[in-house]
Amino acid sequence: MKGRLGLSVLLVISGLLVGVGPILSQPVPPPLGIYATPHLFALPTATTTRLFGMGGFVTCIKDAGFGNPAFAGTLESSHAVGRLSLTDFDCGLDLKGLQFSAAQPLEANRRGWQVTWFELDSSAAATSPLAGLNEDDFAVHYGCRLSETWVVGIGVSPIFRTGTTVPLPPPNAPISINSEADFGFRLGALYQFDSAGWAGLVLDKYDEDVTAAGQTVGFTSKEMALGISRQLNDRVLAAIEWQELSTEGAGVKMGDAGIRVGIEVQAGEAWVVRLGSNDGALCLGAGVDNEDWSFEYAFINDWNEDSVGASLGDSDTHQLGIRYHW
Repeated sequence: MKGRLGLSVLLVISGLLVGVGPILSQPVPPPLGIYATPHLFALPTATTTRLFGMGGFVTCIKDAGFGNPAFAGTLESSHAVGRLSLTDFDCGLDLKGLQFSAAQPLEANRRGWQVTWFELDSSAAATSPLAGLNEDDFAVHYGCRLSETWVVGIGVSPIFRTGTTVPLPPPNAPISINSEADFGFRLGALYQFDSAGWAGLVLDKYDEDVTAAGQTVGFTSKEMALGISRQLNDRVLAAIEWQELSTEGAGVKMGDAGIRVGIEVQAGEAWVVRLGSNDGALCLGAGVDNEDWSFEYAFINDWNEDSVGASLGDSDTHQLGIRYHW
């Protein structure tokens, strides 16, 4: 990225704030106002299929493919996980996201690392306000335990590229909007307040250059997420997470906040079911787990509707996840 390793991270960031509908009414130089749309459904906002099924948690639930880098400091064994996400909008835009993560302890329950690769692609009908979205990301997480109760972590990403294609009325040609993150970071912290409960914190900040039609505009995005989870009994896990985001650039400053809530219930020896809300979007999930493998499914109704619903319409998202543990 312009001759240096960008410290851009798995971020839960500006796409949630400057989506298609709200931004087009702001004094952002056109057509750059639509740039953040890929981040809404890509690696910056990603978590695992299991956690999407109970609301989309990032900070406070330990899972294979974690978003809070501090969880790398709690690893006791290795795992690999894959996730397929399909989102279908009423306007005719379809998104496909592929995500793969692998994690390994460097010292059991003390130090560890995770690598994650993500690719977003799309197809669109002629009536869609977007002709396409794409993204390529690669990220590394490292976590370290400071004490029996405190764990910290950092995430960096040497590759963070997005693209958006916007159709224009004839005889105009479609406009391509491309972005690269120049600088950023994700910090994570965990506090284990008892054997069945975690409190988690994630802080993000990054700078991004966005280019379209000969214009280049810089944006800075910040995010804070704080959550708490607890195993209520042998069968029920519950969690709640709060998130506040802000984005500033091109003379515009915007912000938003939301809540995630969810539960996971052990329905049988190997089966679990999940229910949650992602800032008002209904989330449902189910999974089967054995000693080495797990298979997960999640459904999200009208994901990020506040940001893109006015422009892209309602949506249904289906996700499939698989994990191998060794």
